[in-house]
Amino acid sequence: MNRTVGRESLHVLNILLTNSSNMYGGGEFYVLELAKELAKRGHNVIVTCKPDNLLKKKCDDAGVKTLPYDFPEMGKLAASINRLKRVIQREKIHIVHTNTNYDRTAGAFAARLAGAKHVTNVHSFHSLSHNLTHWVRNKWATDHFLVDGLCVKELLVLEDKISPKKISVVYLGVDPESMKKNESQRRRVRGELSIEDHHLVIGNVGRLVPMKGQTYLLDAFALVVKKFPDARLLLVGDGELDKELRAKSKEHNIIEQVLFAGFRDDLVAMYSAFDMYAHSSIEGGGETFPFAVLQALAQELPVVVTKVGDVPAMVDEGVNGFVVPEKNPPAFANKLTMLLSNEILRVTMGQASRKRLLERFTIEKMVDGVEKIYNGLFM
Repeated sequence: MNRTVGRESLHVLNILLTNSSNMYGGGEFYVLELAKELAKRGHNVIVTCKPDNLLKKKCDDAGVKTLPYDFPEMGKLAASINRLKRVIQREKIHIVHTNTNYDRTAGAFAARLAGAKHVTNVHSFHSLSHNLTHWVRNKWATDHFLVDGLCVKELLVLEDKISPKKISVVYLGVDPESMKKNESQRRRVRGELSIEDHHLVIGNVGRLVPMKGQTYLLDAFALVVKKFPDARLLLVGDGELDKELRAKSKEHNIIEQVLFAGFRDDLVAMYSAFDMYAHSSIEGGGETFPFAVLQALAQELPVVVTKVGDVPAMVDEGVNGFVVPEKNPPAFANKLTMLLSNEILRVTMGQASRKRLLERFTIEKMVDGVEKIYNGLFM
């Protein structure tokens, strides 16, 4: 069965989206948003994920069909392949779209054995070929690779020896309407966290782990506070560095100005509480194209980001924000200070952020790109 979108005739497909992660982060948000939009476009979508992952609850709440599966350890790969193969055959799946390393392997071989197509998303800046099984998976059992940025495509071509014809860059996107700034939520969150009206808030959303670079962001903020003692840094997320970052805040004597919100699911409200956004990731952690920055653009926030992965593609330098070198607190502090000292600059850059998102990084554009790849597999 076909349907027409624009000038293209697209197949109505049965799609199995897989995710084997234990946590809920950007990759899981991608699966959720992709599943919802594909279903809206008439495709039959099933998401398989771990039963205790927040992804399952969010899919259930959105009306997306789920098949919970507690993916076992690698030693039981054959069992996972056989189980997924049975699901593919029973549900008459056309495309298995994998998203994390373990389900990528199980899903690829299951799809090939069941006669379905296999597409995989690569969300991190890491090689995919760690052993012979991975090499066979990449060469024989994967029809197409979707990547979040040019840096990942180059890596897969150079290190994994994957043909560039099998790799497509499809930038991530968000729903600009669902991420709009909400003034009532802004007041609620700021009241909850004792943030006064005159406090300007620098926001950061992400796991508190080394790759996210919050250690360097705290160093930068310590410099900022010397000029703007009423500024606040709001860290949204949890992780292994929580205690270390709190201790560092005390060392810098900025514990009153740094707010630790922990993991929050009300991201529209949290972003609405920000006045600007700081993304501090560092090289070596695999960051490519984080949703966190896209969500800041949707909220009309000026952004300061590090030059990591394809993150700079979200920023028109000097128009909607600034790109600074990684691990460079003085450079980061300098740009944050510029924004804190100039309200007109914050407003105009914030407006430019949303404009850039609408032009390049919407959920519609993202799913258009994914559908184009799907459709091409049957031509």
